[in-house]
Amino acid sequence: MLFFADDAIVFRPHPVNYKEAMKNAPPLKNPLETTLDWEPIWADVSSDGDLGYTTGPSVWIDHTPAKRPTYYGFYFSFWRKQPSGEWKVVFDVGTELPGQYGGSRVLGSPASRRPASPPPKLSRQESQSSLMDAERSFLATVREKGFVKALGEFLERDGRVYRQKSFPIVGIDSIRVYFSRKPYLSSWEPVQCEIATSGDLGYSFGSYTTEGGPGNLPAEKGYFLHGWKRGAGNQWKLIAEITSPLPPETPKSKQ
Repeated sequence: MLFFADDAIVFRPHPVNYKEAMKNAPPLKNPLETTLDWEPIWADVSSDGDLGYTTGPSVWIDHTPAKRPTYYGFYFSFWRKQPSGEWKVVFDVGTELPGQYGGSRVLGSPASRRPASPPPKLSRQESQSSLMDAERSFLATVREKGFVKALGEFLERDGRVYRQKSFPIVGIDSIRVYFSRKPYLSSWEPVQCEIATSGDLGYSFGSYTTEGGPGNLPAEKGYFLHGWKRGAGNQWKLIAEITSPLPPETPKSKQ
């Protein structure tokens, strides 16, 4: 909890304050019974250096005689620099992988694309409104032109998509191929966003629904995190999308 901000948000499975969710958790009898390791392999920070994100593989191991199955995951965390100068997590989410991550572990970052002009100087409220406008425009374009066309308009070329039981899908071409076989979000509703002081990096989160897809894939509801960055034309571009589905609803028994 030391590295989480007081207002940090996680999905459990609904959005909750992390410290509030953890304060009543019983202490571990032996903290060494399990280990959770993770490492960043991709990161970026706003131009003013007060908001950034890291993402990479994680692994949870049970060292008790029960030997519960090892959990392989991929995390995505947004960090904000505190008034004290410390970096603390303000949003943390992750997905389960189908197996151990075997890709490169060399830390990388997006190619620098300096805008033709500095981001517009907006108030905090105006910056948040501009990001929410981008969310609504993205959804409207998906509905009007389809996801493939919307990708070309809103997705950064090295954007990343995270889904449960899948390795991260990286790059616009790989994402197009992935969603040629899987349904994309049918609808979503952002409820909150945060922006760097410089107005060039931010994130939003909210609820989503996905209609059933080919092969009788079931419909899905859950929550999403979107990472956004202003592109060369000062347009907001989607750099990451992570979904956290809710457990399937239990059918109501007949009275």
